[in-house]
Formats: sequence, structure tokens, C-alpha cells
Amino acid sequence: MKKNNLTQQNRTDQNMQLGDGRTLGFAEYGPPKGTPIFYFSGGNSSRLEGQWFEEAANKNNIRLIVPDRPGFGISTFDPMRKLLDWPDDILALADYLGIGKFSVFGLSGGGPHVLATTYKIPARIKKAAIISGTAPPEMPDQYQGMWPPVRLIFLTAKKFPPVNRFLLKQMAGFYSNKEQMLKRMKQAMPIPDVDLIERRPDIIEIFTESTKEAHRDGIQGDALEWQIYVHPWGFELGEINLEVKLWYGIYDQQVPVAMGRYLADQLPRATLVEVENGGHFSTINNHIDEIFEYLKA
Repeated sequence: MKKNNLTQQNRTDQNMQLGDGRTLGFAEYGPPKGTPIFYFSGGNSSRLEGQWFEEAANKNNIRLIVPDRPGFGISTFDPMRKLLDWPDDILALADYLGIGKFSVFGLSGGGPHVLATTYKIPARIKKAAIISGTAPPEMPDQYQGMWPPVRLIFLTAKKFPPVNRFLLKQMAGFYSNKEQMLKRMKQAMPIPDVDLIERRPDIIEIFTESTKEAHRDGIQGDALEWQIYVHPWGFELGEINLEVKLWYGIYDQQVPVAMGRYLADQLPRATLVEVENGGHFSTINNHIDEIFEYLKA
């Protein structure tokens, strides 16, 4: 298959056809000949979230590749998908791009996808990192310390899927309104995240653009992904033998630091960094140079 012409104009709207006929959309940021690193965006988001790190990718000589998960952005919805199907898509994309070994990292809902990838295709992974990543459903007291609206999304996904779909649709509309979201986030988010978005208003602009793109064809991909989060993932954390470094913010109310501590206890080779002045958005954005330095070492 002929590859896309990687011009500056179309690097964020690339796609390939997978073996089963689905389309996998992806974006690239940073120098094309830089160190290849795959980023798995947070839940409810898309490949455009990688714009957060474009400057850091250029500075650190990182070829940052950000794929849309099935049903998000320009990636075809797969109603049968399981978490362990994701590594197969990543393997196909790496082969398509001519990349041998690579590093991976993910935020929030991207965290389980990092773990699935390190579990299933460890021979292709150099380094792995999770920032504020969701823990598996077997974690005791999983929702303790979580912001009530996020807890409600998790609980309805597990027990009342139709209600969950309704809430996700409402949330997608909320995310698409930059002014409303900025106002509400400043009221509800912890101080580190508020400080970040006041210093870098582009964070919210990018997030709004990314979530609108994620839901361009509706919330079906979103709804299925939340089902994936709250049901067994199909593998044991103790079976992951690769080193995984974890960054979790002390003030994160969307993915509490207790989830990071749980992962650190369960993964055989994990290092946990508890960010003292970290929230959900601020931890990854304020520490991206440190994360890139680890992943490219």
C-alpha cells in the first residue's frame, strides 16, 4: 500500500487500512526521523491530543505517533473489539511506518492500552510509561477519592450501560464547548490543573478540538471503551515483565494516585513517581520533557 505523503499539512490526518479492512487514523508530531514513540491519548479523546506535546517532541527529537482508537476520530468502529486487540493495531501501524522497536506511553484511558501492548508485544517495546492511568476493575476501592462525575461514569458503565451512553453524550457536548468547559474546569479542577490552563490556555483549546474530533461520528467508540475499562482486561498485571514507569499526581481527582500505587504493587517491574504538585492534566504536561527523556533512553 502506498503511504501518505508526510507533509506538514497532512501529518495529523493520516490513515492506513488494517488487514480486516478497518481504517486506522493517526497523527505524527516532531521530526520524522526522530526517536519513535507512540502516545495513547486519554479517554474521550483523539489523535489531535498529541498537539499538547508538539513543542516538546521537536525539542527532544521525538517522532511522536498518536493513533485514534477504533470508533474515535477517523478510525473505524469495531463493535467486537477487546482491549487485547489494540496491540495488533499498533503492530500493524509500526510495520506500516517501517518502525522496528519503539516506546509507548499513555494518559488516563490510554494507560490500559499501554499495559495491553507491553503484555502482548513485548519484543517490540523499548520503554513504557503511564501517566494518570486507569487501574483494572479488580482493584479494591477503585473509585475512592475520585471526582463524583467521573465516578458516576465508571459506575454506570458497569451497571447501567444505557445511562452511561446518555452521560457520555452529555459529556461530549460539554467538551465541545470551550468557554463552558474552561469555566467549569476552573471551578472543579485542582489548583495544579487550574494553574496550568491559566498559563497555557492552548491546553483547553487543543483538548476541545481533540474531543470534538473523537466524537465526529458519535459516541459509539466511547461507550464501548468504557465497557472495556470496567470489565476484565484479559491478562494479569503480574504477567507483564517489561519495565513500566508511572507518573501520578497527588491532587488528581479523575484518576487518584491510589490507582498508581496499585499498579506499582501489581506490576513486577514498576517505578512510581508521585508528583507532589500534580493534577490530571498538569502532571503529563508539566513533566513531558522528563517523560520523553525516560522513553528515549
